[in-house]
Amino acid sequence: MAVSDDEFPLVQGGGSLLLAWQVRNRKVLVVGGGNVAAGRILNLLNADAKVTVITPSTGLHPEVHHRILKRQVTHIDRNFQPTDLEDPDITMVLTATDDPQASTQIYTLCKQKRIPVNVADVPPECDFYFGSVHRDGPLQVMVSTNGNGPKLANIVRKQIAETLPTNLGEAIVKVGTLRKRLRKVAPASSDGPKRMEWMTRVCETWSLEELCDMDEEDMENLLSHYAENKVMTYKELRGVPPPPEEREVFEEAFDGSFGWF
Repeated sequence: MAVSDDEFPLVQGGGSLLLAWQVRNRKVLVVGGGNVAAGRILNLLNADAKVTVITPSTGLHPEVHHRILKRQVTHIDRNFQPTDLEDPDITMVLTATDDPQASTQIYTLCKQKRIPVNVADVPPECDFYFGSVHRDGPLQVMVSTNGNGPKLANIVRKQIAETLPTNLGEAIVKVGTLRKRLRKVAPASSDGPKRMEWMTRVCETWSLEELCDMDEEDMENLLSHYAENKVMTYKELRGVPPPPEEREVFEEAFDGSFGWF
């Protein structure tokens, strides 16, 4: 069957597979204690990873020193040693040092042990890249230049963030709560397609401001119409009358009997 080239999305090679990697309670090694390491450590802690920092105490970045003092990370006060990779629980390794030779050695060892590794500022020695991230509660928006221009990614991220509503994270929290309650109403795996379609309609029918204003009663009332596959609007649930122009159209269309003009 012949199809046109523009019927399906165009393949654009050379990109990265962007994933939300779950490292919660997973062990991650960070080699280095400078400014770049501080940023990597914060990203990992925000993802609830168990972070081990391998670096001498001398010359620590103030933020890294703070994480160590607060016991937010485990600190090994020395330079990296090959035996540090013998722990089978290590999920990934990040290097952020000014020693290219040591970083390359770590990269080689990680490849031998099949451990994902990122060597800061050396794209060829990275299994994955870090992007510039905007965070608002559960919302995370990442911009990546695939190693070409980290500073540019930061600029683009800031411009994108400026266009987003300030209450977007709160709206997402409400949607997540409604989704969990829906699973209790329709728990069967066979209900999956209907649940997804119904939640999609809720997100498309309710504005971000309305989702932020959604309360417990609104959720219960919304879910009470799930069986009939109906999505009530915010105004319907709150009893808000339609605008004057909508009422005029209704009055002109309805002739007072059982029929319609």
